[in-house]
Amino acid sequence: MSKVMITGATGLLGRALCQELSSTHEILGCGFSRAAAPLHKLDLADHNSVLDFLDNHSPEILIHAAAERRPEQCEQDQAATLALNVAATEFLAQACRKRDIRFFFISTDYVFDGTSAPYVETDITNPVNFYGQTKQAAERAILADSALHTIVRVPVLYGEVKTLEESAVTIIAKQLLANPASSHDHWATRYPTHVSDIALTLKDIIAQPSLGGIIHISGNQAFTKYEMAQVMAQALQLPTQDLVPLSQPSDDATRPQDCALKDTRLIDLGISHQRDFATAIAEVLTKHI
Repeated sequence: MSKVMITGATGLLGRALCQELSSTHEILGCGFSRAAAPLHKLDLADHNSVLDFLDNHSPEILIHAAAERRPEQCEQDQAATLALNVAATEFLAQACRKRDIRFFFISTDYVFDGTSAPYVETDITNPVNFYGQTKQAAERAILADSALHTIVRVPVLYGEVKTLEESAVTIIAKQLLANPASSHDHWATRYPTHVSDIALTLKDIIAQPSLGGIIHISGNQAFTKYEMAQVMAQALQLPTQDLVPLSQPSDDATRPQDCALKDTRLIDLGISHQRDFATAIAEVLTKHI
């Protein structure tokens, strides 16, 4: 049973990766501020500690899921965002190459500007906010380091959240519960993707040892946040007629309008894990009503 090290294991995607991969791999889940046994507390900015961990535990695979993903927070604290999203990523990629560890980096659809969707893996990146720019910089560093590394681009995520604030999808439900007449963006198209589907897809990819480069993983149902709010209001048995659609972007950090990811490589490999958003989000929300 091979060892898989997962950074960001306390996060929404990290927890799903630990759960889905544990049946076939030995998991070394790593976190920082929220890490508690059986997870390992590891500061990715402490390079000596990272190298010691790699050498002591000898993982065959490393999935780097730790990141600052909140666009507004990225704008507000650019130094910390660069340290985690770029510097730590580049260091991990280099350390893995030197140790023959397969390296997977979780990137984002926000490396694209949203003007010519759908995007295939080889399309030119052109991020419109600082979060996307840091992910683009990390991608470039990884590709320059080794063609064997794998970059996995994903869109907005949801799944089994600890709190509704944990996902940009489920936070909409919190807004609905506070105000059934709340306003929601009806300008940007998003493709909400369940973290368990990403984990299952990565499990299939890991089973193919020579796979590297860029891979897109995305849900195939398109929604604006307003449309997601309608679906969630129905799941929460709240009225939908008072919801207010916002036809212009209202966020502090600029966001692309449509970054649909076309998963051309997964299609060629016959790998597909999808679930219906309305059904899946209802299951998530039942635990938080």
